[in-house]
Amino acid sequence: MRESRRLVRQQSKDAAARERCKVLAGVAEMARELGDKAWCNGEGFSLADIAVGCALGYLELRLPDVAWRAKHPGLARLAEKLAKRASFLDSIPPAG
Repeated sequence: MRESRRLVRQQSKDAAARERCKVLAGVAEMARELGDKAWCNGEGFSLADIAVGCALGYLELRLPDVAWRAKHPGLARLAEKLAKRASFLDSIPPAG
């Protein structure tokens, strides 16, 4: 989140909380839209799944402390399914 990139003494806890709320709201909306479906749009893998998978991957990379999986099991199932695809495996950033 943007606020965390500032010097510690210049960070606003209120601004950080607002940013975190926006992230959580975005995840909740993705989960709501997905519902109990296997895929985001239609009966198979689509561009919508790629977008959601990329967003969740970025969230896990940059904000690993955001525990969204337990609250949104349908989204977690989709993320697990996408993580097994070669295209997602090939795009994992190198460690370090």
